[in-house]
Amino acid sequence: MPPFALVKASNDGYCPLYVPVVVVFGGTSGIGKAMTRRLSEQLDGRIHVIVVGRNKAAADALFASLPKPTGSQQELERCGYEFIHCDISLMKNVHQAARDIAQRCPKINYLILTAGKAFFGKREETEEGLDSQLVLRYYWKFAITNDLLPNLRAAKDVGQAAGVFVVLAHGIGPKINFQDLEMKKYHRYGVGPVWRGATYGDLMLAMYAEREPDIAFTHMYPGMVDTEANRPSAVPFWPVKFLIWLLRPLALLLFIKVDVSAENMVYGLLNGERGFYQRNTVADNVGPRNVSYSESDRQVFWEHSLSATRSVPR
Repeated sequence: MPPFALVKASNDGYCPLYVPVVVVFGGTSGIGKAMTRRLSEQLDGRIHVIVVGRNKAAADALFASLPKPTGSQQELERCGYEFIHCDISLMKNVHQAARDIAQRCPKINYLILTAGKAFFGKREETEEGLDSQLVLRYYWKFAITNDLLPNLRAAKDVGQAAGVFVVLAHGIGPKINFQDLEMKKYHRYGVGPVWRGATYGDLMLAMYAEREPDIAFTHMYPGMVDTEANRPSAVPFWPVKFLIWLLRPLALLLFIKVDVSAENMVYGLLNGERGFYQRNTVADNVGPRNVSYSESDRQVFWEHSLSATRSVPR
């Protein structure tokens, strides 16, 4: 990994001849918001961004703070910031968001997936019969990637960049149990789905890269980042709030600043034309890790992912 100054310089040099189309799930806060800001400011607003999430007010506030493009009327018509509402906890919502995105953007250059949260406790199922943790950590990512593959291909077909970028842990989760992909038999629940979802994401991206060799599929680990989710205001319980206040000085020393993380994330996003990448906090490619399984097991995993997410094979 080059020094941070060179990372920033590399990102500063990003200036494609076309107006890039970037779809960001989770772009109203945290790393997704910071990446959106970094890309928009670098291109002076010469970008088309669709932020997908639940908080329209947060999206509108972000858009109001971003630069507005200048140039010819024809180019200005291709630029802009848009918001699409989506609760990713249900597959039907994810598929509807995909239809809305595809209708607005026939081609997509970058699909950035940062949304989701971890919680711990007993197994809970959504109204669609899926484990709620696995939905937030994995299933929705498979569904949206599968649905928007034609739009990513369309960008590649005209000689533009195309990539899927997932922010989560990579290569460090447990081995996959192909006899219990839904985790219905997992007794030591706790953090199990959190790590299993990360492992599923690794295999998903590796298999997509095999099926779509001209598109880049990246799984990047952010590390401990000082985002809104780690602030006292994000916690509803006063005992936990108080603990976070106490640990706040330590967090400021140990956690990565969100703008620094976003710089590294953008570097990881932009560097790699095609194939599968597992990147660490500073965007070094450290893979492939934890994706070597038999062809029969991989097929079982793929068919399960299609079935569970109600996705059409691409």
